[in-house]
Amino acid sequence: MQNATESPEAADATTHLIARLADNKYYLGQYYAEWCSGAPTLESAVASAAMAQDELGHARVLYPLLRDMQPEAGAENDPETRTVFANVSFLDESFSSWEDFIAANFLFDGAMSTVFAAATSSKYEPLAARARKVVQEERTHAMHGAAWVRRLVREGGALRTACEYSLRRILAETLCWFGPEGDDPLSAAHVLDAPPAELRARFLATVAPTTVAEQLNLPIQKSGDAWIVSEPLPWDLWDASRYRLNRAQQAPVFCPFCHSQDTELLSSFGSQLSTEQHYCRSCRTPFEYIRQEEATSQ
Repeated sequence: MQNATESPEAADATTHLIARLADNKYYLGQYYAEWCSGAPTLESAVASAAMAQDELGHARVLYPLLRDMQPEAGAENDPETRTVFANVSFLDESFSSWEDFIAANFLFDGAMSTVFAAATSSKYEPLAARARKVVQEERTHAMHGAAWVRRLVREGGALRTACEYSLRRILAETLCWFGPEGDDPLSAAHVLDAPPAELRARFLATVAPTTVAEQLNLPIQKSGDAWIVSEPLPWDLWDASRYRLNRAQQAPVFCPFCHSQDTELLSSFGSQLSTEQHYCRSCRTPFEYIRQEEATSQ
């Protein structure tokens, strides 16, 4: 391994970093491609195709690094033959709406770009070289995502609501994806130039001006010169081995409007201490629900 990291711990962390970057790029590229003919405008259909090509291309140049770092893994180093992927849970399935596409484009695509930017001066030169190219190509992705967020929320009504909840449903996992606070072998070995907390702060600084300017109901606020998250992140659901939330631990919640079970937790905090916010993907309606532990104790 060229310019290898110095300790086994750092080497393992670097391998895992590359795997989760490659896997998420691979899935994001596939789902972007599905909207090449379904985007609401011709311009965005063309942009979807271009972004899909970028993401799949980025994945393709990252997977060979896994073969260099863990040759004993064999077929697990190639996306066509991998059996376990380190993708975030909301990329387990295709985007169900254009708002979901834009949320992933604006938030998670941007989060990955933050990590790649932190790798441009990496001590592991094969990653640094790829990161520098990725950062250049991702600039148009960021502009596309921010422009569409502004466009959707300014339409008002159902479009604003749908965009806001698509953003909210992936925000917590996106923020967790940088990793928990504490000892960080990647920054200690100079694979990345900052630990998770600093990367989270950098990411928030890129998206907060848009979300705050558009008065979106997201848990992001200013604290001094920095942007912070105003709600606790769901670390109790965090799967460190795959860098994703384990949503299977969440009990199913039925929508009070259409009775669908296709609902998602948006926030652990509602308008009252005993409630949490959910969103129904079937009728696209937000609602509050009494927490399971509260309901059980009654």
